[in-house]
Amino acid sequence: MALSSLLQSVDKDTVGAEVALRMIGTREPPAKMVIQIAITGTGTVQIQGRISREAPWQNIGPAHSASALMHIDAVQFLRAVASGMTTGANASVWAAWGW
Repeated sequence: MALSSLLQSVDKDTVGAEVALRMIGTREPPAKMVIQIAITGTGTVQIQGRISREAPWQNIGPAHSASALMHIDAVQFLRAVASGMTTGANASVWAAWGW
């Protein structure tokens, strides 16, 4: 079961026959995030983010056709969309943050 399905299907602090979920605490979100994009070959990577599961995806900065390092304000949900990748091309994206 995906974590998002689990969190949506049970109440907080619930214990049952099939599911147990205990919310212990939360951490403050990071102020800044670092995103590293590594591209070999030809292709484009667009970083997108949204602030909740119901919100639409929004582009964060320009699309990248070369390896790059981005510093952004923290975003709740992030994804990388690769397009125009040629045969043998590879794109990898990492996000890191600290408190």
